Amino acid sequence: MLNTKVTKAVRIALAFGAASSAAFATNAVAAEGAEKVERIEVTGSRIKRVDMEGASPVEVITTAEFESQGRVSVAEALQSVTSNSFGSIAPASGNSAQSQNTVSLLGAGAGRTLVLVDGKRLGGSPSLNAGGANLSSIPMAAVERIEILKDGASAIYGSDAIAGVINVILKKDFEGAAFDIQVGRPEADGGETKQMSLSFGVSSDKGNITFVYDHQERRAIFDRDRDYTKATWEDKNGDGLISAGDETTGISVFGATIVDSEGNHHASPKCNELKNTVPGFVGILDQGTGNGGIGNGEVCGYAFADVSANMASTKRDSIMTSLAYELTDDIELYARGMFSRNDSFGRYAPAAALWTNMSADNEHNPLDEVAKGKFRWYQLGNRDGEVTDYQQDYLLGLKGMFGDTAEWEVSYHKARLDYRTAGRYYLSYSGLAYNAQENIDMGSEQGINNMRATTYVESQSDLDHFFAGLGFEFGELEGGMISHYIGGEYFEEVLDSKFDAQSDAKLVGGNAGGSGMGERDVTALFYEVAFPIFDNLIVSAAYRYDDYSDFGSVGNPSVKLEYRPFDDLLVRGSYSEGFRAPTLKELYGAESEGSPVTTDYVACKNGLPAGASEDQVREAYLNCPQSAYNELRKSNENLGAEESTYVNLGVVYSGFEDVAIKVDYFELEIDNVISLITIQDLVHIENGNKLNEVYAKFPEVKLSRAANGAIEGYSHTQYANGSFMSRKGFDIDLSYNLDTSFGEFKFKKVTTVLTEVGEDVYFSGPMSNQKGAPQQPEWRSQFTVNFSADSYAVNWTTDIIAGTHESDVVQVDSTGNPYIVYSGDVPTYVTHNLNVKYFTESYGTFTVGARNLFDKGVLFDSNDNWINDSMYNSGHIGRELFAGYSISF
Repeated sequence: MLNTKVTKAVRIALAFGAASSAAFATNAVAAEGAEKVERIEVTGSRIKRVDMEGASPVEVITTAEFESQGRVSVAEALQSVTSNSFGSIAPASGNSAQSQNTVSLLGAGAGRTLVLVDGKRLGGSPSLNAGGANLSSIPMAAVERIEILKDGASAIYGSDAIAGVINVILKKDFEGAAFDIQVGRPEADGGETKQMSLSFGVSSDKGNITFVYDHQERRAIFDRDRDYTKATWEDKNGDGLISAGDETTGISVFGATIVDSEGNHHASPKCNELKNTVPGFVGILDQGTGNGGIGNGEVCGYAFADVSANMASTKRDSIMTSLAYELTDDIELYARGMFSRNDSFGRYAPAAALWTNMSADNEHNPLDEVAKGKFRWYQLGNRDGEVTDYQQDYLLGLKGMFGDTAEWEVSYHKARLDYRTAGRYYLSYSGLAYNAQENIDMGSEQGINNMRATTYVESQSDLDHFFAGLGFEFGELEGGMISHYIGGEYFEEVLDSKFDAQSDAKLVGGNAGGSGMGERDVTALFYEVAFPIFDNLIVSAAYRYDDYSDFGSVGNPSVKLEYRPFDDLLVRGSYSEGFRAPTLKELYGAESEGSPVTTDYVACKNGLPAGASEDQVREAYLNCPQSAYNELRKSNENLGAEESTYVNLGVVYSGFEDVAIKVDYFELEIDNVISLITIQDLVHIENGNKLNEVYAKFPEVKLSRAANGAIEGYSHTQYANGSFMSRKGFDIDLSYNLDTSFGEFKFKKVTTVLTEVGEDVYFSGPMSNQKGAPQQPEWRSQFTVNFSADSYAVNWTTDIIAGTHESDVVQVDSTGNPYIVYSGDVPTYVTHNLNVKYFTESYGTFTVGARNLFDKGVLFDSNDNWINDSMYNSGHIGRELFAGYSISF
């Protein structure tokens, strides 16, 4: 094979963890003496090297480390990484990302973190508009290690590598057979897990074949299974009214509610009858602040949380097989196939949909005129969403050597992601109209069948990727030979979403979306060079040019420096420019519907008496409730690329025995950020009296209000360039190994601190440092303690998330300029995982443990409302006991 003993030694070092890898590699090199050292490729550079630590910080985490932390999948493992600052998407019932898991380095967004598998771009998920990778498709059992590059890398990898890179390295030279099984059971209802994997590998002098099968399951958690998500309604302020949104949880105004021409609400005359005869209806409530003002109307509420699933169930089956074969002494063939199927189930309450043109004599209509109703179509039954994700990923390549130093590689990579979603028991507006025309009872079997609609979506994304590269040494400086790498890539992306015809025609109630298609091709050329100025000083540079068929070309440089004033100290720095191309959905997607939760500060301010003081306005903003409003989202063919700069400065010190210290400072700035101009943005802009300016610049955008001032009907939103984002802070990595007469201890603490979280107050508005804002902690830290002896090991992991402000309110000063006021505090969130492994010589390894050992619960705000964020998902699941068994042959 093309690997030397040193390369294998480095791999063994990686198995012991990132903290000791550099020292282990150095010792391996020394042990080899005069034998020629083969370099390895580390994420962030295509130029191979001996040292694991270079100019860019790379955190290396092995599968063994993730398993010791009690993580059950790649996605859950990366959720706990400290640089995943604000968490990211986890499977949630009731949205288009129900089956998805992502990672978002520095909280910059999943689309700004590039995910690679063995150095090749992972295909974009169609459920995420091909703007992010679904980590659920990667089999945990096939992973050897994960390298997390904490630096901008567009000069190396192209688009999306703005905030960093996740490179998942798969097993390639596994030999023998292994079996692993684990089951987990939370103490609270729901969320049970099952995991099983099989691995096989054979090797010869010419090559090896590896095969891995991985199966994982997690059951759903229903809203009714947790006290803080089940439906509640009570008169909290003692005014004799229960106001929807202000004093309710899990209650919707879409029950049996009629809206008049002014925008005020009226409960159906049959509301109390429905309350007594149909489960879910809660009776008459005040319409609330967000629907026209307290005391101005009534709604017939429906408790959707009594039946809905909060966290979707998932079931994943994955297969990975890889091959490496030495064709000649200098040429190697390699291939990989990865296949996965992910089934997800989510349950939602019966369809909530508008009943337009309700006749004046309808039994639910108290207005004696044609009206519009907000209805819960309970007759149809609960909606079930079933998502099936298929992924095929193929890689075929050749690599080899010629001359003394030159190495070349060519490869073809094909990825197809095929996501299919079926939704049952939605409302057919055609069936509703037919029932009205033919005077068919909606509650009859015939009437129900006429109104039931099954939605179906087929979403596909395809990636065809060709790569060629050549690394060589040419020229010499005092520190050694100058290393070069030159190459090119060509790839094609296609995104195709097909909705059923009735949904496309907007004839289905309770569903959103529309068909759309986009495609592009990209040609890229890149060059990288490393100058060893002296034995202890290396300066490297890279440049990449990308030409996109749909929006133009982009060139990005990077410059890096690594200086070792003495053997135990590395001083490093880098500057890089990057970009993110707009996704095909953002450019070409069909108009789609959404119901975002929004705080209508304008309505809350207008509800105050004339001459209200600044303190009264501030209090009204603080207590302003959230409500869901309808929007139509539009793509934008005129989008340009986001542009970024990333600066990193750091030191690595290993002068103390068995101690490693790494400290890196980073600055990330992103201009022309692509974002959706949301309804919330428009409310803030209206509050600052600048709505007409936005309308003039973006004529497709509109905030829709009824005559009474409430947001009503469909507002129009659109993707656009114009926002700004920045992240500044420190990554700190400390580790210590301690050998004792009774066993070995390993201590490791990794912390990411954000000193600046710069974001616009609203779209294209003034920038504000939002560190510590709600769901945006200033720092995250992870502390691990591992103890191992002859026959057992104990692993303890503590995850810490800094406290945040509880709420943020956008105020407006006397000149109309907005600013953010924070109030309240959410405490620091600490969870612990523990597992114990017992090793036997002939009967395998037994594992028992607990995730969230001390049953840390979820967080609540001052109004006792659950803070729903994936960062705190371990509290939502609760303490989970697990047991496992593994054996290798």
